[in-house]
Amino acid sequence: MSEPAPDRPSRAVVQLVTTGAVGIVVLPVIGMAALWAGFVAALPGLITAGVVGLCVMLACLIATVAVTREATVLGESAGRRLLWALLVLGGGLAGWAFGWAVGDAGWLGSSSGRLFGWVPFVLAAGVLLRRRVYRFAALGVLVALAATGVVLLRQVSPGELDARLLAEGVYRDSAYAVAIPGYRPTDRDYGDGVGGGEFQPVDPAAVPAPKFISVVAYRQAFPNEQLCGQPTAIDSRLYWGECAKEPGGLVYRHNEIMHGYQVRIGQRYVEVHGTPGVPHELLRQAALSLHPATRAELGGAEPTADHFAVTVPGYVGLPTGAPVGMSFRPANPAGNGPRSVVIRLYAQGAATDVCFRTTECTPDGDGLTYLRYEEEHGFTVRHGSIDVLVLGGLSTDRALLRQAVLDARPATDDQLRRALPPQRPGTGIERFRDWLRSL
Repeated sequence: MSEPAPDRPSRAVVQLVTTGAVGIVVLPVIGMAALWAGFVAALPGLITAGVVGLCVMLACLIATVAVTREATVLGESAGRRLLWALLVLGGGLAGWAFGWAVGDAGWLGSSSGRLFGWVPFVLAAGVLLRRRVYRFAALGVLVALAATGVVLLRQVSPGELDARLLAEGVYRDSAYAVAIPGYRPTDRDYGDGVGGGEFQPVDPAAVPAPKFISVVAYRQAFPNEQLCGQPTAIDSRLYWGECAKEPGGLVYRHNEIMHGYQVRIGQRYVEVHGTPGVPHELLRQAALSLHPATRAELGGAEPTADHFAVTVPGYVGLPTGAPVGMSFRPANPAGNGPRSVVIRLYAQGAATDVCFRTTECTPDGDGLTYLRYEEEHGFTVRHGSIDVLVLGGLSTDRALLRQAVLDARPATDDQLRRALPPQRPGTGIERFRDWLRSL
C-alpha cells in the first residue's frame, strides 16, 4: 500500500473540478438514458438503467479519488477511497435532490440538473479534503445552502396557490370576498368575518325553524305495536316517541324530529306529520281536514288511492313521488327555515340577461340591479367581465344586501390561502415540505 503524496492545492482543485464534472455531465446523461430505457422497457428498464448509472458514477468517483488521493483524508487505502466515493455519491445525490426540490417549488425558477448537479458533489468532496480550512469552508457553504433551502421549502411557493385553486375548481377572477354585519361565513371563510360564499346569521335565534307538512298513506301496520292504543304504520315517521289521546279520537304523536297524527281511512293509515316549526294546532286542523286528493290539488296529475290532501290556511301543496303523497309549505317563503335568512355571494361571467327567471328586475342606482326570485332577492353589479351577485332569502334586509354587493371585493391571495383546503401531498418532495412546515 503506497502512501499518498504530500497535499498540494492543485490536487484539491483537480479533485473538486473532476467531482463536479460527474454531477454536471455524467448525472444528466445517466438521467436521460434511464428515462429512455423506462420509455422503451417500462419499469424494469428504468430500474436497470438506474442501477447501471449509479455504478458508472461510482466508478468515475473511484477513479477521481485514485488520481487525487493525497487531497483527501480518505485517500490512504483502497477501502477508504471506496468509502470516499460512496460518501460523495450519496451526499451529492442527496444534495441534488434537495436542490431540485427547491427549484421545482418555484423559488429558483428552475429545477435543471445543470444548476444543481455540480454544487452538491463539490461540497460533498470539499468536506472530505485534507486541509481543515478547505473542509470548514465547504462545510460552512453546505450548512448555509441547506438552511436557505429549508427556509424556502417551508414557505408557500409561488405556484402553490394556483395549484390549490385548480384542485378546488375555483377561478381567481370569480373569487370575491365581503363581510356582512350580523352574519358569519359558513364556507370559504377568509377570516375575521369575511367570506366568499354562504353566510348565516351570527345569532342562532335569528334562524327560523323550517315549516313543512307531509301527508303519506301507508298500507300496513306493525303487528302488536301501538302508541296510545293506536296501530303504527310500517315506515311511519311517527313510529317512536310520545303520544297523547285527544278529543275526536285523534292521537297526537311527537318525537324529536316530527310530530303529527295518523288517521285510518279505509284500508290506509294516513299520516299527517310536520317539522317542529309547524304549530301543533295547525297539524290538528290539517288532520281533521284529511280527504282524497283531487286532480287540481295534484297539479293535474291523476289521483290514486294513496293520494290524500289537507286544507291548511297559508300553505300550498305539491305531490311527491317517494313516498307517494303530498308535501305542504307556507305560500310565503319568508320566515320558513334557514334558507329564508341565508345570504350567498358569488361571481360569474357577465350575463347577457341578468333578469333571466326573475319575478322583478329593476335598476337601483350605483350600477346595481335589484333581482327578485320566487324564494330569494338581492343585487348584482358588474365589475369588468364579472357579475357579482349577493342574494338572500326573502327574510333578509334589502338594504343589507345592497351594501354587501357594494362592499364585495376580489379576494386577496392571503384570503384564498386561508380559505382553501391545504394541497394534498402527492410526491415525496411535497411530503418533505409538509414535514418541514410542521417543525
